[in-house]
Amino acid sequence: MSDRPTHDAPADVAHGGPARGETAGSGHPHAGHGAAGGAPVYPPGYDPITHTFRPPAAEAAAPAAGGVPAVSGAVCPVDHTAFAARPTDGVRRTMVVTGASRGIGHAIVRKFAAEGWRILTISRHPFESARCPWEAGPEDHVQVDLVDRDGVAHAIRDIRTKLEDGPLNALVNNAGISPKGPNGERQNSLTTPMETWMRVFHVNLLAPILLARGLFDELKAGQGAIVNITSVVGHKVHPFAGTAYATSKAALTALTREMAADFAPHGIRVNAIAPGEIFTDILSPGTEEKFLPLIPMHRLGRPEEVAELVHFLCSQAASYITGEEININGGQLL
Repeated sequence: MSDRPTHDAPADVAHGGPARGETAGSGHPHAGHGAAGGAPVYPPGYDPITHTFRPPAAEAAAPAAGGVPAVSGAVCPVDHTAFAARPTDGVRRTMVVTGASRGIGHAIVRKFAAEGWRILTISRHPFESARCPWEAGPEDHVQVDLVDRDGVAHAIRDIRTKLEDGPLNALVNNAGISPKGPNGERQNSLTTPMETWMRVFHVNLLAPILLARGLFDELKAGQGAIVNITSVVGHKVHPFAGTAYATSKAALTALTREMAADFAPHGIRVNAIAPGEIFTDILSPGTEEKFLPLIPMHRLGRPEEVAELVHFLCSQAASYITGEEININGGQLL
C-alpha cells in the first residue's frame, strides 16, 4: 500500500455495599442473598437463564394508588434490547477509506467487503481490478493525491455524489506518507526540508479533518464512526520513521481527541488506532532484525489484525467508545 508509511505499522455499584439511594440487599435482581448451601435466590419473575425480568401476573395487574399498575423494584438496569438492536435490518452500511490500495488499507477494504459493506476507496493510484475483486470497486474509487488541497475538495464532492445524499457509516483515515532521504535514510529534525513537512502534514493530519468536515452531514445521517490510523512513532523516537511523520502522527492523536469531543453531540464517534511494526510489502529493510528482540510477542503484526480492530471500532459493539487511541503493537511500548 503505497499510501501507508513504511513501518506501520451510570457508575457501577461497588460489590461491597449498597449504591446511593439503595438499601443493602436491593439493586440488581441476581445479586440477592444466598439460600442455605450458598445457592442464589432470585426474586419472583426473574429468569436467570435469559437474564430477563417479568413481574408476576398478579402483581403486574394489581393497580397501585392512583390506578397505575404496580411495578416491582427488582428490575435489571441493563437494557437487553440494545444488543438485539445491532444492525440486523438488512440495510447495507457504507464506508470511505483512504490509502486503500496497499497494505493496511487494502486489508481494511477486504475485511469490510467480506462483512457486506459498500466501500468507497480513496488512493493516489487507480483502481486495480486484479488486486481488488470487490463489487463496484471501479465505480466507487476516487483517485486523488491527498497532498493536493484542491484535489481533496474535488474528491469530497465526488464522494457525496456517489453517496447520492445517503448516509455514511464510517470514515477510515488510513493514508499516510513517511518520506526518506535521497539514500533512503531517516530525515530528522535538522535535515527535513520545509516542503516535506508541508506535504507530510497535509496528507497525515489535514486530510483527515478536511474529509471529516466535508462529509459531516453524511456521517451525521449515518451516526457514523471515524477511525484515524496513527502510529507507535507518535509516542517514541523510531529508527526508521522521520521527524515530520512522527510529529504528524502525534498531532493526529491530539486531533482525534478534539474531534471526538466536537463530533460526539452529533452522534459521530472518533477513535484512533496506533499500529506498531506491521508486515507489509514495503516494510523498511532491517525492521524484523531490529524489532523482533524488542517486541514481547516476538513477531510483526499483520495487516488483517489491524483491519479487525478497525471493523470493531466501526461496529455497534463499540457504540460507547470515542476519543480513544488503541495501540496494536505486540507490546512494543511496554
